[in-house]
Amino acid sequence: MTTKRAARAKARSATRVPPETRRKQLVSVASKLLTEHGLEHVQITEVAERANVSRPLVYRLFPTRKALVRAVLEDFAHDLSERFQQALLRGWPGTLDSATRAFIDACCDAIEARGAGPWLLLDAHGADPELARLGRATLDALLEPWQKRLAELGGLSSRRAASVLRIVVAAGRAALDGWLDGTSSRAQASDDSVRAVSVLLQVFAVASEPPRTEETKPASKPRTKSKVSKRRDGGGSR
Repeated sequence: MTTKRAARAKARSATRVPPETRRKQLVSVASKLLTEHGLEHVQITEVAERANVSRPLVYRLFPTRKALVRAVLEDFAHDLSERFQQALLRGWPGTLDSATRAFIDACCDAIEARGAGPWLLLDAHGADPELARLGRATLDALLEPWQKRLAELGGLSSRRAASVLRIVVAAGRAALDGWLDGTSSRAQASDDSVRAVSVLLQVFAVASEPPRTEETKPASKPRTKSKVSKRRDGGGSR
């Protein structure tokens, strides 16, 4: 009897998955559920069933559903952040157009690698305000390096760059929707996104230029009196 118990224990230990490996597996499963079925299906029970593990095991790694969703967002954000950094290095110093193309390509690569679910959750406005806030906070952290880059390239203040960036990112995300819903190819959606973002950036960069005042206008040369005026003043009389 003791021998059988030892054999079973040995078999269990041989198939036991390290916690970090298991955590990555569960995050991957949750990400797929998010992409395929939406946020409402990212539940502890469904993740456990899809991963073929027990619910207590999932709860040991993720005490709450929010913790699981946060892990999905953090995993996607980490992947996207690394792609952003590589894009910034490749495109430095570059132009607004090249920086925009690098940004869009990095987003598309991350979506293909991790699924569209986490990408959509970054700016969600669904029935769960707490998770929506979590997604937007993750997006803000992701955009921070690009805010500085935009300020440099567009000649904008830091505060103005943050506001403009939210607008142009929304436009870029909207342009990618055609690819995500299958109505256009990635190349077409990327081109549309780059054009939309580039135009907006150029418009805001021009709009940010301060209007000329009397002090900033170039000084005009003083007018000299004409020969006729000199004659009238007597300057031309003998």
